[in-house]
Amino acid sequence: MGDPNALTNIDWANLSNWLTMYWIYFPVVIVFAFTVMIAHAFIPSAVQTGHLPPAFERLRWPLTIFALLTLALAVVLMTFIIMLSPHMLGNIYDRFLV
Repeated sequence: MGDPNALTNIDWANLSNWLTMYWIYFPVVIVFAFTVMIAHAFIPSAVQTGHLPPAFERLRWPLTIFALLTLALAVVLMTFIIMLSPHMLGNIYDRFLV
């Protein structure tokens, strides 16, 4: 590893773009997790214990489809984050294979 260098204006702009994409990515992942948890943990448990009527079981498929769409959005966002500035990864981690 070489000596660390000061960040240039371009590096700061790239870091700003990364942070913006991560702040968009974070709530998408949270929405995905809570949707899956509601569809596959809370609803079946509440229906089985009698706290919800059996008609709520029909909500599982729409919630699962919504969760899959948010997962696809999260994958696309992470791909954009990685492709946004691939040379920045080389500046931060100059040795990929140790």
